[in-house]
Amino acid sequence: MKYVESSAEKTPETDIEIEKVVLPQVVSIKKASEIMGLPPYYLRRLCKEVPGLAFQSGVKWYINLGRLAAYYNAQKEEE
Repeated sequence: MKYVESSAEKTPETDIEIEKVVLPQVVSIKKASEIMGLPPYYLRRLCKEVPGLAFQSGVKWYINLGRLAAYYNAQKEEE
């Protein structure tokens, strides 16, 4: 997933380049559990085991939903 797209648009009136910014959707474990239909204990384990999937702020974990979906889909394909 790219956070900043490299393609820039030029507006004809001003010749100003505008870059498109794509922000990741970051949610708590509880919210990710509700969205993905996965148990919270499983998501907590993934946060610790899969690098780049989530980050911790204090005691709370935050998950990047795009990376979680990609990881989950890759695991389903392997089975």
